[in-house]
Amino acid sequence: MANNKQRPNGKPFFFLGIILVAWLLVPTTWKIIFKSAFDEFHAPIWEASSRIRDLSHYWGHISDSKNTLIEKGRDHQRILSDAYLQISRKEDLDRELKTLRILNKEIRDLEKSLNVLPALSVSPELARVTHRTISGWSQNFEINKGKNFQINQGAGVISAIGMVGKIEKVSSRSSTVQLLTNQEFRVVAHIKEDERPITYRGAGVSFGRQNLGFIMDIPQDVSIPEDGFLEIVSSSLGGTFPQNLSIGKVFELEPSVDGLFQSAQVILSSDLNIIKEVTILNSDYE
Repeated sequence: MANNKQRPNGKPFFFLGIILVAWLLVPTTWKIIFKSAFDEFHAPIWEASSRIRDLSHYWGHISDSKNTLIEKGRDHQRILSDAYLQISRKEDLDRELKTLRILNKEIRDLEKSLNVLPALSVSPELARVTHRTISGWSQNFEINKGKNFQINQGAGVISAIGMVGKIEKVSSRSSTVQLLTNQEFRVVAHIKEDERPITYRGAGVSFGRQNLGFIMDIPQDVSIPEDGFLEIVSSSLGGTFPQNLSIGKVFELEPSVDGLFQSAQVILSSDLNIIKEVTILNSDYE
């Protein structure tokens, strides 16, 4: 029986090979010209397709129903009304701002005439803690901002837990913060809901890694309440910190040496050891 298996037709591959060889033999200059002509040929087609899309969008809007057009008109009118309202509101705010500036100037003039200390005015600056120095006597840490951010020596430092310390030293690109556990740290404070000033100083860190402070000049009529502790907060009298920032808690009072006042150890937050970010309160009067 004769073998009737059909042989594969190799002519298409033969012609494809000839075309490839011919393309490789074509000079580069001709190839560039051919490609440029090819692009020029396609450019009108691409432009036409773009115009067709624009035209379809146009007819799509034309074919909108009457209700759709009315709704779009209402939206447009609402946007215009809101814009006019914002413009008129801006004029009112400008007038209020001018009035506030005049009042602020009058208050400052009055403070100067009466020799009254102005209210605490600060510009907050966020910073990251880069290094800690915790020893038996000195507790400090470094932050990543200094003179390059106009940090002022003596500026207060706070965080989410409350008072943290003061700027002790300012370098070109970093600053040293003296923590409120530092035994050289001093600040005016008061007991929460009692405006009488008391003195707070740092008392270091105990062997159990407990952060400690110490308060003096507590009036004799102060006692530990039923809930078991007194909350110590900052006072604005020192001119460094705003009022009522948390400092720590007092669980026991002791009579002072002179017998006129009381003193106490202050238990500070343990989060003071793990702070990663702080806020510097740069005074606007510097």
